[in-house]
Amino acid sequence: MALIAATIGQAFEQQARKYGDRAMLKAKVDKAWRDYSWREVSDAAGRLRAGLIAAGIKPGDRIAILAENCPQWVIVDQAVLGLGAVVIPLYTTSGAEETIHVINDSGARIVAAHGEDTVAKVLALSGSMPAVEGIIAMHPGAKPHDRVNGSPGVKTLDSMSAGDPAGVTEGRGEDVATIIYTSGTTGPSKGVMLTHGNLLANCDSSLDALQLGEQDMTLSFLPVAHSFERTAGHYTVMIGGGTIAYAEGLAQLAQNMLEIQPTVLLTVPRLLEVIYGRVMRTVEAGSGVQKTLFNAAVEVGKQAAWYRHRGRAVPVHLAIPMALFRRLVFAKVRAVFGERIRYLISGGAPLPPAIFEFLAAAEVPIVEGYGLTEAAPVVSVNLHGRTRFGTVGRPLKGIEVKTAPDGELLVRGANVMKGYYRREEETREAIDADGWLHTGDIARIDAEGFIAITDRKKEIIVLSGGKNVSPANLETRLSSDPYIAQACVIGDSKKHLAALLVPNFENLADYLKQAGLAGKPPEELVSESKFRALYQQRLREFNKSLSDVEAIAAFTLLAQPFSQENGELTPTLKVRRRVVQQHYRAQIEGMFPD
Repeated sequence: MALIAATIGQAFEQQARKYGDRAMLKAKVDKAWRDYSWREVSDAAGRLRAGLIAAGIKPGDRIAILAENCPQWVIVDQAVLGLGAVVIPLYTTSGAEETIHVINDSGARIVAAHGEDTVAKVLALSGSMPAVEGIIAMHPGAKPHDRVNGSPGVKTLDSMSAGDPAGVTEGRGEDVATIIYTSGTTGPSKGVMLTHGNLLANCDSSLDALQLGEQDMTLSFLPVAHSFERTAGHYTVMIGGGTIAYAEGLAQLAQNMLEIQPTVLLTVPRLLEVIYGRVMRTVEAGSGVQKTLFNAAVEVGKQAAWYRHRGRAVPVHLAIPMALFRRLVFAKVRAVFGERIRYLISGGAPLPPAIFEFLAAAEVPIVEGYGLTEAAPVVSVNLHGRTRFGTVGRPLKGIEVKTAPDGELLVRGANVMKGYYRREEETREAIDADGWLHTGDIARIDAEGFIAITDRKKEIIVLSGGKNVSPANLETRLSSDPYIAQACVIGDSKKHLAALLVPNFENLADYLKQAGLAGKPPEELVSESKFRALYQQRLREFNKSLSDVEAIAAFTLLAQPFSQENGELTPTLKVRRRVVQQHYRAQIEGMFPD
């Protein structure tokens, strides 16, 4: 049955009627996997929808969700979308400042939170979020609380869902479905408005490329608050009729993969880096013969992958040794992901070439793509038999790409966002009069349409775990410390952030006298353990108000300030990050030893 739907809610209800008691979701409850049928999720969403309507929630109102991946996330999401309201996803790892900003900027009326600690967090922040009228505790066994001392009252899913289910309201494709906040190059994060039409268009393009269907099972562990997991890992699987299982956590991911045997796994480079690192440590600990066998297998595997990536038969002189290496070397690598895996989809950040080559050599079905939240989010992907190493593949069906005169990648299609919430000027800067989205990434497009991302026009750090961080925000805050004159935050494609710090020696005069360090030249001071300890303590305080991904995990003190003379500062005294990184390459490598 073909889906004919203008909204995500309508599409879901069509699938729920079709599949009924078939499992839509799976999650661990009391250490055992529990199925949630399409009918069960639909009924729960409908009853919550009726409760929201009774509470005065109208189409266009914003409802925030603060929870880890779980079936209740989907129930709340579908309840809200089905009445024409807008979902505001929140990261559980975000710091208090970011959470307050997103809720206030979006004007969310209700926050749905999962877990006693999470509900307590929202209550503690409620004094700074005046528009929040109530909290819905999503977790089983939650207890309602009345409004106390001006804080919003807490209701539970059960108490909000006491009546008969409410049906899905009529909606239009151009209606906003969700506002996802993403880091800007300067200032606080901004809300990307994605319509039902944007999301459905991207789902349709992704289904066409990946051929996901009823037979597919995904294991979800990336935050569903992220656009990559939300569209590709949830809505696309839903429209394809597949089943979504929720991992218990990163620590249990390997065991959950063996239990669930997924056919599709969305991942980020950081997880693959960990797996690759373990394999390489095992190889290093092996005998000389084992190392020789491994290296030979990888070399032959890379050559065979070259043919597979172009949809060509592997020649006999490679196919014969691959049959041996597949059994002796690569079987254990493939077994990590289960026996049924069809697609391992890496996104969120660039995958290091060495890891891509290794997985391709081991015949792990890895595909890498490119996207951004403003494009709902998937733009291109390298598919089986149509892969070019060093590129992010070709654009999906219905998506146009080209490069601007300065090399910036431009994207156009039904997937392109409606705009930034309440930021008309920035929307006009991002989407031109002809409908082209300016991605901020510099790219090359070859004659076959494969896209290679070569640089980043906008200064956003993408960590290896896929999280986006604005370095300018952190640098501004670091430089407000009286003991820090200048700062440059780095960490692109790394697992954590680090900073190059220039001490404010003028403000340090009194401290240096008290510490017995007065008179020492800057070149000596930056290496003094006592002096470094001062900055370690200040960074600990600095990190307290930040989320884990924003925290500065390592630092290097520099004796000389950045200057215009050596090209490290612009005429307006902005740090030229790329120049600084070139000048201090050795120091930066020392902060990322792994």
